This record gives sequence, C-alpha cells and structure tokens, in this order.
Amino acid sequence: MNKVQLNKFVVKAVLFGLPVFILFEILFRLGFAPIVTSSDLFDAKMRHIKKQQVKQVNLMAIGSSITLYELKSDLVTQNLDTSYYNFASWGTQITDMKLMLAKFIPEHQPKYVIICASLGEFMSLPNSTYSNYLNTPTFIRNNLPELFYLKNYNSIHQIIWRKYFEYPICFDVQGGALLTVKPKDINRKIWDAHDEFPTRHTQSNYNGLDSLAVWLKQQNIKFIFIQAPIKKSFANTVYYQQQINMHFEKCRSIIESRGGIYLNYYNTTIFTDSLFVDQYHLQNAGAIIFTKKIVADLKKVIK
Repeated sequence: MNKVQLNKFVVKAVLFGLPVFILFEILFRLGFAPIVTSSDLFDAKMRHIKKQQVKQVNLMAIGSSITLYELKSDLVTQNLDTSYYNFASWGTQITDMKLMLAKFIPEHQPKYVIICASLGEFMSLPNSTYSNYLNTPTFIRNNLPELFYLKNYNSIHQIIWRKYFEYPICFDVQGGALLTVKPKDINRKIWDAHDEFPTRHTQSNYNGLDSLAVWLKQQNIKFIFIQAPIKKSFANTVYYQQQINMHFEKCRSIIESRGGIYLNYYNTTIFTDSLFVDQYHLQNAGAIIFTKKIVADLKKVIK
C-alpha cells in the first residue's frame, strides 16, 4: 500500500467511524453514561466522585452496601473535624478492595481507611469487571469517559435500559445513601434466609484482608475495620453462632496483628430485629444508632 492509498484508507476509516463517535457523544451529553462494569451502582458512584470533584480526604470509607447505607454522612462530618468521603458500592468483596484502594489512595491521600463489614464481604469471588475501570489511565477516567463506550462495548439498547431501569439511588454529598424499607415491603424470603457461611471463597477473602492490612500499614495509613450488627434471628442456631464468633475472632486477629483497629458492634440487645431490613442491613433508624457509636470511638483515634 503506497502513501496515497494509505491516506485514502485513513480518510475513509475516519468518515466511517465519525458518525459512531458523534452518536456516542450525543448519548453522553444526554446523560446515557457508558456501561463500565457489571455493577450499575459502582458506575454511578464513580460518576458521583467525579461530579463532586472529590479531592484529598483524611477519612476514606470503603466497602459494600453496609458501608454505603450504615455510615451516616451527616453524623460523621458533624462530629469529626476531618474531610470525609464514602467510596462504598454494592456487593464489594474484601478481595475487591485492594484493587480499589490501590487507585483511590494515591488520588485522595487518606490518613485513615474505614471498612464496615459483615459476613457478605467474605462470601464471593472479586468482581473482575472493576478492573476495566480501575486499570484505565487516570487521565481517561477523569477526562475522556466516553472512551468506555468502545473499551467496554455495549449496545445502545443496553445503555438506555441501564439508565432507566437501574436501581434508583441518591447519594449525599459525601457519597452515603439512605435505606428505609417499609415493613410491608420487606422481602420475607430474604428475611428468613440463612446464607451459607463460610463459603469456598471465605478463606481467599481472609487472605485479602490480611494483604490489605499489611499494605495499608506500609502506606502509613491507619486501617479501621468495623464489624456491623447482624440480625439476631439469623444466628438462631448453635452452628451459626459458632461460625459468627469464629469469623469475628479471625478478623480481629488479622487486623490487630497488622497494627489496625478492630471495632465490633454486634449487639443484639441494642440492634434488635426491628432495626433491620434483612439479615445484615440496618434501616436508617438503626444506621443512626450505629454511626453514633462509631463516631464516639473514632473520636479517640482520629487526630
């Protein structure tokens, strides 16, 4: 192919691709964001971080829906004189968090990392699609998000469907969210369920917790691990209570041996079943009680 032929090919390729780029740019401007990962909430949280222009934060919260819903942002910011943002998303496993923090920490330079967790963060494999976003160069993530239309190609139908049918959620300024479910809307099947624990992926998450604790210590960042309440009726057999107690001890041992702080708020007297929406998640009223206790203890730690 000579130079003239090459130039013609390039021009034709550009003319062929230009309508596609224009279409995706129009979609982007209309608010039809590209599908980046399999988690609609993770994608929404990353957009929120950009929109809020989150910069340096001293206190970084990360984790799954426990951290997202049960750390009340207003109580944290009113009682702790420090910058704060909640980076949590649904379904995040402990093994996901090292990858996330490896990207978030250099960008936001926290002094403290806090994780609120229960059993759910130790049950599954990591979400492999998160790397599609996190391993993309920072410049593209922050300035050229439209490239994700091509990097993780999805049909226009899928893009439109996600915008209109993804679970509706409203983040507050610090990235937290409200969870209030009316008693009549509680899913009885989930309410009565007894998840398998431990699972075949639990040990890999314990290993991930240890690796994360070591890495944060190396970064000179104080790691604060918080065990969230669990519904009393979930632990209604000797077997489940034994497994829960073993889990508590395993996490405490890992965190404290690596110089972190372990706080446990599993208390079925204070956190009665009426404060839950399922086995692990507190209603907003329970989250307020939970956060007040956390803040009281963090005041002794955060300088």
